[in-house]
Amino acid sequence: MQFVMSNRRAGKFQDAEKTASRAALAEALTVLPATAHIRSESRPADDLARRSVILEGTPAEMLALDAATSSDVIVEPLILHQREGALSMFKHARVPLAGLMRAAPAGAAPLEFHVRGGGAPLAQATVILFLRRLDGEVMREESLTGTDGIAAFPSNPAFQPLAAIVKPYAGFWARWAQVSGQKTTVVCSKLPGNRRLDWWHHASGISSFAPDAGAGIRVGVIDTGLGPHPHLQGTDHGAFILGVHDPDGGADSDVHGTHVAGTIAGRPGEVLLHGGIAPGVELHTARVFPPGEGAANIDIADAIDSLSRAGADLINLSLGAPVKSEVVQDAVQDAAERGTLCLCAAANSFEFVHFPAALPETAAVSAAGKLGTAPEDSVSGGQLPDQPELFGLDGFYFARFSCFGPEIDAIAPGVGIIAPVPARHGLAVPFAALDGTSMATPVACGVLARMLAEDASYLAMPRNIFRSDLARHRLREICRTIGLAAIYEGHGMPRS
Repeated sequence: MQFVMSNRRAGKFQDAEKTASRAALAEALTVLPATAHIRSESRPADDLARRSVILEGTPAEMLALDAATSSDVIVEPLILHQREGALSMFKHARVPLAGLMRAAPAGAAPLEFHVRGGGAPLAQATVILFLRRLDGEVMREESLTGTDGIAAFPSNPAFQPLAAIVKPYAGFWARWAQVSGQKTTVVCSKLPGNRRLDWWHHASGISSFAPDAGAGIRVGVIDTGLGPHPHLQGTDHGAFILGVHDPDGGADSDVHGTHVAGTIAGRPGEVLLHGGIAPGVELHTARVFPPGEGAANIDIADAIDSLSRAGADLINLSLGAPVKSEVVQDAVQDAAERGTLCLCAAANSFEFVHFPAALPETAAVSAAGKLGTAPEDSVSGGQLPDQPELFGLDGFYFARFSCFGPEIDAIAPGVGIIAPVPARHGLAVPFAALDGTSMATPVACGVLARMLAEDASYLAMPRNIFRSDLARHRLREICRTIGLAAIYEGHGMPRS
């Protein structure tokens, strides 16, 4: 197994304490079990910064090492965190079962999905096919459409096709599709354009686009990376991947990080396209996700350290894991002591709040939708809950995927959020609609940034724990109820 070691930083305010913490880790590394070996190591030039190590060994070795080391050293498994948006909630999707096909006979032609939008084939659309095995378990397979707009799946008599989700790369709504035969044609509706403000802006109390809103506030986004996209500019802190820092590796390995950053800080200029909530903020970004994989606890901690030490007032963490990482908690607490508040996505499994959102040092955000804001046949239009008590005031509802619990601080729009995605596949200025608590968190983060930029008492404070506590207090102050129980909406929806 892989596990990590790191020295503690939280609660150590004197240089001597931080130096002693680093020394405790160095000492622990001298007594490693003979069969355990170091896979990678982060040793910053700054003697006061966090030092971390990824090791390979057995669970018994990890437990023995943890018992033998100083309390200044954290030893825990390598914990992978997942994105809390985009396609993540489809792992828990309720698959529509009407109109099922029978299992294909052996040697049958492949299943084809012909994806179109705006009267033309849509290339690079993700098709997620749900199939039922003979034992009843529902499986999923993914494919991309080619330039002809066709995605193909080989037929298998052991699997019964159920339904598919078709998600265009940009410009069109994702939608469910029933499997209608060997060839299924799916027509996706075009996203709305020619406007800088959308329903999530209005729900947040924003009535006009202000390009300087949030100016003077530094916001960090730790995610899959950033861009490229012409409406996004920021300070790139590079990539933190499995204990190794690549200062030039911060480009988006997916679409998730660009969408999150664009929701906060998108600056469309004179173009009438979807603007960010707080386009005037100073944006700082770091990539912690390898392509198609989860983000390691130690990398998240290193990225939090980097952005907080750069003076981030707020850090957006649209990621999570069902188990707590002490390393991440230490980094979050250490950042709070430097004046940085971390806002975290609650997760998308409609269960208990995941970590780090569940930590007392963070602000946890759940996701809301609003009736009539997405086409009924789109995936976003189908995120309504089953329970009547999850419908609130003014058409708001608790998104069917969102996690909930007493840890929730606020709820924010997280269904059908349109924001930038990386300029790829010949698209110069692409936008996509995504759902998730990943999308709700940057809305809340952006609203808070707008308010803090106008708060003279906050801006005058030194960067310490009282500054981050005040940011949390301000977040709760600007929330307004949308008529849901506190375990779903916390203090309510932030409004500027």
